[in-house]
Amino acid sequence: MLRRILSSVAKAFRNPDIRQLLAWCLPALLAGFMVRAALTWQLPFGHYHSDTPDFLTTPDRLLFDHRFELHTKKTFLAPVFFTLPFLLHVPALIAIPAVQHLLGLGLVVLIGLICRLWFVHWKWFIVPLTLIAALHPALLWFEHTLMAETIFLFCTVLLAVAGTLYARQQKPPRFVLLCVALVLEAGARPEGKLLLGFGILLIILVHRRDYRRRLPQLAAILLLAVALHFLTRTSQAGLLLYTSVARLTPPDLAAAPGFESYVAEERATLQRRWDEMRLFPKVADRRVIAGAVEQYLMDQRTTALPNHRHSVNDFCAKLAAETCLRQFCRLPEHVYWKFRYTATEAPNGLLDQKWLWDAQDGAYADQADRALRLSRGLTGRSMTSVEEWEEFVREHYREVRWFNAWSAGWFGLVNAWRLPDTGFESRAFAPGTVIYRGLPIYFLLGGAGLIVIALRRGPLRPFHIAWGLTLAAFFFAIILTANVKPRFRFVFEPFWFLYIALLVESLVLGIAGFRSSRTARNSDVC
Repeated sequence: MLRRILSSVAKAFRNPDIRQLLAWCLPALLAGFMVRAALTWQLPFGHYHSDTPDFLTTPDRLLFDHRFELHTKKTFLAPVFFTLPFLLHVPALIAIPAVQHLLGLGLVVLIGLICRLWFVHWKWFIVPLTLIAALHPALLWFEHTLMAETIFLFCTVLLAVAGTLYARQQKPPRFVLLCVALVLEAGARPEGKLLLGFGILLIILVHRRDYRRRLPQLAAILLLAVALHFLTRTSQAGLLLYTSVARLTPPDLAAAPGFESYVAEERATLQRRWDEMRLFPKVADRRVIAGAVEQYLMDQRTTALPNHRHSVNDFCAKLAAETCLRQFCRLPEHVYWKFRYTATEAPNGLLDQKWLWDAQDGAYADQADRALRLSRGLTGRSMTSVEEWEEFVREHYREVRWFNAWSAGWFGLVNAWRLPDTGFESRAFAPGTVIYRGLPIYFLLGGAGLIVIALRRGPLRPFHIAWGLTLAAFFFAIILTANVKPRFRFVFEPFWFLYIALLVESLVLGIAGFRSSRTARNSDVC
């Protein structure tokens, strides 16, 4: 088996197209390797985020209770990946960032392949776009952090590549690759299942003229979507979405007669915050709403479900669905302001005292029992107290000043060109004027590029329509549902620049086409 894999790899490297692609990606691969090597040398241990303990539920249960279990808020891919170093007896705080940095370099090649497949004049754009992927500070930061973001981004770009290849040529191996990419995407993060719609839409558009012959593929994608929906269920999506739109709750919910009185006070508070400052719900508001739903279910005697957390979440999903449908026209404004609230903030953190010392101390202390049980698997040495953890952090973590300066300069540059700021006069929630920074122009250019490429004629038009519609709907759903944190837009970071480049190329091609047609008309006249 190994010999067959090595033979396939060697054959691939003999392919002139692949060798050409790698040659064009080489500057970015070298630059990316150097910055990752420098970061790893200065900070050999990865960043232990406040969300990391949730991913470590799986190795914790497997090693000490001898059973496989996922945290109720997580899907399977990242927890399984995070478990492997524990089974291989390699310090996870070293192994996980190292592998994620390798995924980051793999992402550079995937971005290069997208350039090769999407662009007419791909040689104009492949070097700058791959350099952006190699040096983007948010990508570097999440690669060095024990979270699912790097895996999710890699799987998302892989799905875009798989869809492109299938749209170009409908061979069975490419269909299998598309299905594998969909499975990985759904397993990487809970919201990944939303991109299953891309697979369905792609099959419909690509085979719109011979759909009867392709019914087996469509049926396979539909069955895969149903199976993954149930395999990747989590306990928070419904609650998150309803909390986000709770202020829009209509007075006579068909899904919950009489529920308005349970949430009326919180709904009024959220509406006042919106009217005055365009503020959005926080974690404390989510707890209040969860309590109101729980009380309603108890009063209605409908809590006889095996999992109480899932019953609250499922009921919130019904509330959110009806609220969104009945208040659909108000959702775009809601999403606009929610996105704008953090649009000029970096999705990543920094590598400074706040993040490396203070935040990690809190993350370790938050679930100290788990951190101590897994301390040998995480660091290579056993610990018995939180104080030992804090000593370990002080000993092995140092501020990476060049990275912090690079991150500040990067986002300072991309946010420099933006729409005018907006001020709100606050009366009750905060003194003085609250300023909302204007939306950075590069977001708007990226959105324009997504629309333009979907309208551009060519063999990949069905793919671009399917991917563009799915990506836009995915963005809308993520911003609508997620907490008000900039990191939830992280997965879109490379796509802003890809679509800006596609917009530029489309303008160049349009101008060239106009000039050539004008020249042809003048020649005919002569």
